[in-house]
Amino acid sequence: MTIDDLALTLHPELGCRTAIHLLECFGSAEAVFAASAGELVRRAELKPALARGLCRREYHQAAERELAFCERNRIRPVAAGDESYPRRLLECADYPHVIYLKGAPELSGGHWLSVVGTRKATPYGQKMCDRLIGELSALFPDLVVVSGLAYGIDVAAHRAAMQHGVRTVAVLGHPLTHIYPQAHTETARRIVSLGGTLISEYPSTARPDKAGFVQRNRLIAGLSDGTVIVESAARGGSLITADMAGGYHREVMAVPGRVGDRCAEGTNALIRSLKAQMVCSGADIAEILGWEAPAPSGKAVGQSLFAETGPLAPSVGNESAGATGAAYREAVLPDSVAASAAGDGRVASLPGLLGDDPVSLDELSIRSGIAVAELPALLLELELAGRICALPGNLYMKN
Repeated sequence: MTIDDLALTLHPELGCRTAIHLLECFGSAEAVFAASAGELVRRAELKPALARGLCRREYHQAAERELAFCERNRIRPVAAGDESYPRRLLECADYPHVIYLKGAPELSGGHWLSVVGTRKATPYGQKMCDRLIGELSALFPDLVVVSGLAYGIDVAAHRAAMQHGVRTVAVLGHPLTHIYPQAHTETARRIVSLGGTLISEYPSTARPDKAGFVQRNRLIAGLSDGTVIVESAARGGSLITADMAGGYHREVMAVPGRVGDRCAEGTNALIRSLKAQMVCSGADIAEILGWEAPAPSGKAVGQSLFAETGPLAPSVGNESAGATGAAYREAVLPDSVAASAAGDGRVASLPGLLGDDPVSLDELSIRSGIAVAELPALLLELELAGRICALPGNLYMKN
């Protein structure tokens, strides 16, 4: 990556496709800026004014300032010719010539899957994120989950990946100078600390706008072997990502939802129109993508990822640090709580009274015959053991 590479992308009149065209004509950014205005007009068919501007190297000083900013803030700019540039993006006709990375630079190896969906995720959608990613992580320890760090399904996918001990990559629609939404700043930090990566195509001087979030969807689609839409309304950004993935000849998959649910209208329409294949499990995704699980080696899933993460991955004896959430919680469950749960027959009966739909305390009291006042303590034991899932509003469902 050179100053010429950065300067090429900082020029406001050069979009991704024009930059790619110039590189195809001249071979490198250095050769572009070494060419005369006449050569730029003749070989690349640039407008004369733009060609003269490139010859004047108008944005090289800005490129030097950007590189200095990246060095101060441990951001790594990577150009398309660099070995660290993700090979899957190069298959896309409108890939950005330079991307900015925060975190791990390895962006090509492994099994890559994009998971996106509505910002107004339901408990069902969040649970399906965890289930699909958990099942895939058990089959493919080198799984990499890509999403956009937005509210709802996106952040649920990132958190599920970290919970199950696999890498996750967040693609941002703005510079790496800040995190949007701000509420996900800590999640972004965890992504980096656990071996994941934050990616943006925008330099520090770019002003965030709505168009950036649409543009970043093409990177989410292009980085992976396939894209799964977990939940979507009839119109939404995740459907744009699905269209982009299809345009890149990537597999598009969707999780079916209940008829009548607003958050299932988009995904069900994708399946009905044959724009997406229906998936209900991690095995479905692996089959569609043609991923073949390696033979068991005895190595713990996600072990290398959590080897140096301190309090985020306490020792659990022989259990894998990348085990499912339930297994992890059972492994670190205090003996006193575990004993209490095992000794109270009422606790053991509660999971069987829960299903995939949230149940209120009052309804659970009616089903179990246990007083409402006693239920929270009993349910807490089950939650700590990973047997049930607690939701906002005093609602519960099976895990």
